[in-house]
Formats: sequence, structure tokens, C-alpha cells
Amino acid sequence: MERTDVVVLGGGMAGCMVASTLRKRGIDVTVLEARQAGQPQPVVVGEAITEGSMLFLDHELGFGDWLRTHGFRKYGFDFLVLPRGEQAPAEPTFDDCHELLMSLTPVEKIPGAFRKLIPTWHVDRPKMNTELAVRAKAAGADVRHGAKVTGVEVGVRDHVVRYRDAGGDHAVACTWVYDCTGWRSVLGKQVANWHVVKDLPTASVWNRFRHVDDAADTWKTFNGIDRRRHTIHCSGEGFWIWWIHHDDEMTSVGVTWDTRQHSPDKSGSDRGFWEMIDKFPAVRKALAHAEPMEAFQGYGQLPHATDHWVSTDGYAILGDAGWFVDALYSTAIETVCRQIMASLPLVQAALDGEQPCARSTDRLNEEFLWLQRSVLAHNRFKYEEGWHQPHVLFQVALYELSEIAELYHLQAPSQWRKAVWDKHYRLQWGTRRRHDNLAWFMRTARADADRDLASGAPLAKALSPRVRDYYATWPLWNVPNMTPYFFIITKLWGYLERLGQRHWWFPDMLTMMTAPRPPRGLTGPVASEPAMMDQRAS
Repeated sequence: MERTDVVVLGGGMAGCMVASTLRKRGIDVTVLEARQAGQPQPVVVGEAITEGSMLFLDHELGFGDWLRTHGFRKYGFDFLVLPRGEQAPAEPTFDDCHELLMSLTPVEKIPGAFRKLIPTWHVDRPKMNTELAVRAKAAGADVRHGAKVTGVEVGVRDHVVRYRDAGGDHAVACTWVYDCTGWRSVLGKQVANWHVVKDLPTASVWNRFRHVDDAADTWKTFNGIDRRRHTIHCSGEGFWIWWIHHDDEMTSVGVTWDTRQHSPDKSGSDRGFWEMIDKFPAVRKALAHAEPMEAFQGYGQLPHATDHWVSTDGYAILGDAGWFVDALYSTAIETVCRQIMASLPLVQAALDGEQPCARSTDRLNEEFLWLQRSVLAHNRFKYEEGWHQPHVLFQVALYELSEIAELYHLQAPSQWRKAVWDKHYRLQWGTRRRHDNLAWFMRTARADADRDLASGAPLAKALSPRVRDYYATWPLWNVPNMTPYFFIITKLWGYLERLGQRHWWFPDMLTMMTAPRPPRGLTGPVASEPAMMDQRAS
């Protein structure tokens, strides 16, 4: 029987990232991929590359140059919430909606500031996954296509993986196994109690479109900024829609909903997509003349989980194979990146003939469970309390910004060291303290649930740094090791927003930073700098 150091089940994004990372350290790795050689990469969600994912892709895999050439630079997020109540228009436009825009676009105009940000991207996942596969092979990974895994015999750091291809049945022995098979979760279903999470019954359907509405007055918002430069979240009671702009020829649009609140007819070829999109008229109008690029894809039940992801026996279950809750914030991709880095010392110990550290494994699995609980809790909260109540949603969205703060300790390549990973690159929301703080903040946000009904006007705010804000925080940007503290204070915006809503004597600081949105009917370029939406920012 042939033998290798590590077998990776699945040759998609996660599998190829693992393979390249292992080969960089001289570890022999065999990747078993069920797709035939030359078969196109599947179209999948997860098209937003966040700060935590970018650090791994850039520093560990050297993938930053590819993203700068082929990705669409994104500048933050935009939340658009349907107006409700007696004064709400029958078919509200984007400008009729409540809006929270967190935009870094103005930072482009601040000398020296823009390069201090960790870049984030919208990507064409099939192209990205193809490139990751090419690089894994170039690094020396043995990638076997058309290899369908038929069984895994798990031992104690001595496993046998069996698979079938056109040549028949085969077996390969190894010291470590990574399960990167996504929702199939080949190993997760065998050893880690893979199960559906029933207390958040959500479904999703999506597609990519060409010929979407590109009129300037549709997308222009505060300070002439184009909404499409950001990941756009359009929401109403019990559902949200993502709008991810790639270029003038392609836009990804998907909708996720709570099946207790919405029951679209999923029997047609669109799997209920248009029925759900009709609930947000401005999105429906923007897609009026659009053409779907593929067959609609979807899941009838999204959240699932395993009870652990790594074992001293010598295996790890990564990404969607181990858990999934929601597409919001692309948490699954970033978790894969963090899991890869966290598991490397355990793999190396096993290959050296040592027992992988049980204390480290227990800590990683405990963080994994707190991560699941936290992400599940804040998604459940959004479907029940947040997506249709803008004051609540805005508070929590601003609070969540602080999660990127610690990543700035790792921005410089020189800081990409194990001691720094262990301190600042652990699983998101992976402690009881973070879970409890988030739960308390969400619970106390409910006091502001119906403030939009009393106002009679859209709640429209933007957090867009300007030159004066940059100079006011100069020391935090320019003194060594101080940059993360600039982002740590973003959590304060959640509290400040709450104070501004509840107390007339407290200044509404976001409104003070917000310029009026332009009147409707404007024509001309979407944004003055840069004017073209298909520009690839470097």
C-alpha cells in the first residue's frame, strides 16, 4: 500500500489552500478530488474576501498579487433596510430605505492612509479556485482527479483512505487527514457527529447575473459614493439579500430567509428566488432586465455543525465540512484560513512521531464551539430582531466591526509568526467572554426596535473617514503597533449610536459625519474618483 504524510479529501478552495500550505513546509500531501480533470470549477458562494482571509492568502500563499489583478477591490459594507409603517412607500427605492454605509472610499484621497488598510475583495470564485488548484500542483501536491473517496479507516495517527477512480479501487495510508469536502462532510459525518442545526431554519438561493441596472442614480449615495464598491446587504423582516458587484458583466445576488417567516414556492427552476426578491422592490427593479448566468443554486436548510473539528488521532475537518450558519460576512472562508494555521503545529508533531498536544486540541475545539454558538446567536438575532429593525441592526453591525481590530497586529509580513497567530488569529468569537458580551449587546439593543416607526423618515447614516478624522487619529495610524487600536475603538460606535438614539443631549455622531445623499435623477459618473466601476484598484 502506498503511503504519504497527509491526505486531503476534496480539491476545492479549502483543500488546495491546505495542500499549498503543507507543501511550503516540505510535507508530502495527496489531494483526492472527485471532479474529473478539466471539469470546470463549480459556482459557489463566498465571493467576498475579508481581512482575515486576505492575511492568510497574501502572507501564507502569496496570493495577494493575483487578487490585486483579478479581484474587485471592496471598500466596506452597506446595509439597506426596508422602511415600514404607515408612511412606507408601496415600492420603496434604495433612497427610501434606511441605510448604514461603512465606506473606506474617502481614504483613497488621504496620502499614506490607504496603504495602511488590509485590502478586501470581491472575487469570481471559479477563477480563484482554479488558480489555487494550479498553485497547489505547482507546489508539488499530488492532486488526483476523478478520485471518489469510498471510506476512511481512522486509526491513531495511522489512517487508510480508500477511493475509486477510472482505474479501479485504491488505498493510501497516511498520518493525517484533512476533510475539505464541504457539505458532503465525508469524515465529519463519520467521526464528528455532523448534524443539522434545527433552531435556525433558514434557506438560501442565488445566481450570478449579467445586464443588471447600472444607472448612476440607482447606486449613488452619500458624498457621491457608489454603493456597488461595497458588499450590499438589503433586508426586511426575516430575510436578507446580498448584492456583490464583480464588474460591468457580472453581479452575484442571493437571498436567505427564515423558513418560519417565508415560504416561497421552490418547485420552479428559480427555486423561489424571484418570489423572495419581489419582497425588496428596489432589488427587483435593478434585476428587471438581468439574465441569470447559470442554473439557480440553493439549500433548503443552511445551518449545520459538528461537535469538534480537530483530533489528536490525526484529522481535521475544515470549513463547510465542519459547520455552516449563513453567508453573512463570509465567516466560513475566514474560519478555514484560521483553522489551517491553528492545525499546523499538530500536524508537524504527528509527523515527527509525537503525540499532538491534547491541551491545544481541547482549546481549539472549545473555541470552535463558542464560535458556533456566537455566530448562530447573532444570525438568529438578525432574522428575528435585526433585519427589519434598522436601529437594532445598525447598532449590532457597528459593534461587530471591532472583530477586525486584532488582525492589524498581523498586517505586516514580519508579524506572520506562530506566537502572533496564537494571540491574534484564533477562531472568531471563540471565547465565552466574547459570546456573552455580544449576547448582552444584542439583548439590550431591543429597546430601540421600533424607533424607526416613530421617526417617519429613513434613518440614513454613513461612517466614512475624512481627512480631519485621519489627522485626529494620526498617532494610532503611524506609531508602531498602534494601528490596531484605531480599529478597536470602532466597537465604541455601537455604543455611541445607542446613546445618540436614546438621549437628546448626546450628539448623533454618525449623522454629524454624514453628508446629504444626492437628489434623485442625477446622471454622470458613479463616483468622481475613480469614475469607472470596473477599475481594479491596487
